[in-house]
Amino acid sequence: MLQRVSRAAVQLQITQPALSRQLRDLESELGLPLFDRVGRRLHLTAEGENLLERTREILRAADALREHAGALAGGATGTLRLGATAQTLESLISAFLTGFRRAWPGIDVRLVAKPTPIAEGLWLSGEMHAAEDWETIPSNLRVEEEGELLQDTFIGEQTLVANVRDRGLVVVTSCSHRGIVGICRNAVRFTGIPTVHAVIGGFHLSGLDDARITRVVDAFRGLDVEHIVPQHCTGFESMATMLQRMPSETVVTSVGSTFTFQA
Repeated sequence: MLQRVSRAAVQLQITQPALSRQLRDLESELGLPLFDRVGRRLHLTAEGENLLERTREILRAADALREHAGALAGGATGTLRLGATAQTLESLISAFLTGFRRAWPGIDVRLVAKPTPIAEGLWLSGEMHAAEDWETIPSNLRVEEEGELLQDTFIGEQTLVANVRDRGLVVVTSCSHRGIVGICRNAVRFTGIPTVHAVIGGFHLSGLDDARITRVVDAFRGLDVEHIVPQHCTGFESMATMLQRMPSETVVTSVGSTFTFQA
């Protein structure tokens, strides 16, 4: 590859002495000759040819990274994580996924069946198979399967779990059909973090007997939960019991309530 320095300087819009000095500085920094000087022309050495190809690879990778970042920003690529029961997948999600994959081929769709870290100190629970024996699912919660009504297990119900450094876990539930105490203990089990700092969400205690509600409150005491934030399907009676027995830990919320848990 032959090139006059003066012509290259014009293309780069700098002076020829400045370009010559930059080339010498680059060779000095790399510790090897990049060019053979033949009169006023430059000829790439074998080392220079090798580094030129590597440089082109780096520039291509940088261009590809820029394009990928643009696709991420525009929502054309990325990862979609779904947690659902087998029944939901069959009845609702499968049809959705077919259309979604056609419309968004660059999105990687992953079904969350096992505890899955989604950021440092943040997990989706995946399917919860272990449950407390006494936290039974009400018999009226059923699902249709092959034309037959069966007891729903809610095996795919997801929980968001965050670890607040030096505080413990913040467990954010949906409706806790499989039992709020079992959900908390499952979070401790798969994260390996023994302390539950806060529990937020629906506890699915509405309409259940006092003995069940009392046992849940006793379990919260045993777990040393510092913040209990019961919502929606917890039920007013259950919230009243928590306020009565754990007044300093129980927080009553409304639409728009926000919480900040700080290390």
